[in-house]
This record gives sequence, C-alpha cells and structure tokens, in this order.
Amino acid sequence: TMEKTTTKLNLEGEICPYPLISTIKKVEEMEKDLREERKILEVITDCAPTIENIPFELERRNFKVEIKKIEPLKWKIIIKK
Repeated sequence: TMEKTTTKLNLEGEICPYPLISTIKKVEEMEKDLREERKILEVITDCAPTIENIPFELERRNFKVEIKKIEPLKWKIIIKK
C-alpha cells in the first residue's frame, strides 16, 4: 500500500461559516486523491460549530470524518475516504 500524505489546513481564528467553506473548497480540490486514498486532509479549527457542521456536510458526501480535541477550544478534524 502506498503511503498516504497528509495535507494540513489551519483555520484557527476563522469564524463560521468560513472554516466550513474553506474545508469544502479544499476537499473539492483534493477529491480525487482523497477518494483514491492517496491523501488525508487535516483541518485545525478553534470554531466550535465547525466540529458539527464539517462532519455533517462531509459525511453526506461519503467521507469519513474524525475529530480530536487538541486543546480546550481547538480541534483537529481528519477527513479521509
């Protein structure tokens, strides 16, 4: 199996709805690589609503979304096929 590469998108300081918009735009740019499991997208956010609206939106598009709390008000959102 090929080594997956991780693309990081740091959206700290961006307020809703911008993290969602930026994430969707990035996912669309990377869609082929994500679907073919060549890449993983890792989003860092400090906007709480984002941890609900990003999974909601992307799971509808058949992506797997994993959320890890890395600080009291900071999350890492991992998006893959």
